[in-house]
Amino acid sequence: MIVLREAQKSMDLTFDIGDPRRPKGHAVLYFRVNTEPDKVYATYVVTLPIKADLAKYVPPFLATHLGGLPLNDLSAFAMPPLPEPVDSFAELERISKMRQDDLVYASSMFSFDLPRMMEAVTEAVQAYSDLWTQCLGDAGMAPVEAIEETTASDSPAPEDNDDQSYQVNEVLFGLMSESDKLAELARLLGAMRFAVEGGDAGTVDEMSQEITVLARHLPETFQVSSLLTVAKDTSQKASRLAQLYLDRCFRLSAGDYSTVQGLDDEIRALETQE
Repeated sequence: MIVLREAQKSMDLTFDIGDPRRPKGHAVLYFRVNTEPDKVYATYVVTLPIKADLAKYVPPFLATHLGGLPLNDLSAFAMPPLPEPVDSFAELERISKMRQDDLVYASSMFSFDLPRMMEAVTEAVQAYSDLWTQCLGDAGMAPVEAIEETTASDSPAPEDNDDQSYQVNEVLFGLMSESDKLAELARLLGAMRFAVEGGDAGTVDEMSQEITVLARHLPETFQVSSLLTVAKDTSQKASRLAQLYLDRCFRLSAGDYSTVQGLDDEIRALETQE
């Protein structure tokens, strides 16, 4: 456990898992409430490796529903914006270790005061983001040997970067509506099919992993795993099956169950063909 006090902030950040000198850029952030000693409230903090101007993509009428995120200069955020109660600290610890997140204690409060809790989340996100920025600056100024020594004790850099990318996707997919998720699925599938036909194994693997992450945010009845399997096949039969599975996802989302039944029949007939 490492405690770090930000010089210009009144909040202490306690790293139960992780090192404030080398934050991973993604953390489970939790709070305690004095009047509820058995409860833990938590949110998830992400610092983006690239600053994003989401104002270009979010219609003005939706901006007010995104929890006050700084859309024009988004570099770090918490989701949900207000911490939610979780089963236990042990569960947070287990999840953080499994996902290789930092586990950070922000503060305790006398009661669950909604405005104060939101303010505390904002302060904690800023403090964690400052640590990440400082770490990034220190790494950029450090000798090569020091950087190699630092990274040697962790996972290899490419895997860590990939992991962070998928962590960000998990959060972003969670913010999307079902129709937006299906639109993203169609986009990823198109890119994957193009890569399959062009023999670009690296892109196929990248798109496959992104679709796998997205599938966790869609109902199992959409059968995205089956769609992904046939999408990797270059045969004409597999191409037709991929189209049918994707159409089936959109029909299910629209509640057009009679058409879904017909699609299921056509899928079964194709799959039984030699």
